[in-house]
Amino acid sequence: MKARQIMAMTASAIRFEQDEKEWINTFAQLNGNSFSAQVRQWTLERLEDEMDAYDLKMAIAESRRDKSDTGITIDEFIQKYGE
Repeated sequence: MKARQIMAMTASAIRFEQDEKEWINTFAQLNGNSFSAQVRQWTLERLEDEMDAYDLKMAIAESRRDKSDTGITIDEFIQKYGE
């Protein structure tokens, strides 16, 4: 996860069905997390994934508009960026 500045946390309420809360809490305990820490971790990971997908979508759209962008082969990519 990306480095973040330490900031004061605020409380938010999310409503779950009782069985959903128990299921999440059991999973969190198995991983040594509190319920809150587990939900926060999943939320931030999902947000980062969604932003990455959005950035990729925008990059693909930009590449398609730029007719001079012919792309590179997988071998060229590995040579340039490593495995």
